[in-house]
Amino acid sequence: MSDSVVREQQILEVLHEVPAERWGEVLSFLRSLAAGPRQSSPEKPPLTAAGLLESGLIGMWAGRTDLGESREFTRRLREQAQTRRRPE
Repeated sequence: MSDSVVREQQILEVLHEVPAERWGEVLSFLRSLAAGPRQSSPEKPPLTAAGLLESGLIGMWAGRTDLGESREFTRRLREQAQTRRRPE
């Protein structure tokens, strides 16, 4: 939209294009906007290598047998992400 002023009618016109099965998402989003900006929490310091090791993220899937070889699994994930249909 190139207009700097958005009219209520414009919002309603676009809203009528949203499929009914997605109205819950729209309502949730509108409520979050109505609540106002979130209070930001104090910024966390960046995670260090030692912190990352202690976090439990490293190796968390090590015991998984359903993933197969990691390079093949990663390739499949990339393919799926590239061919996934985006909502219209």
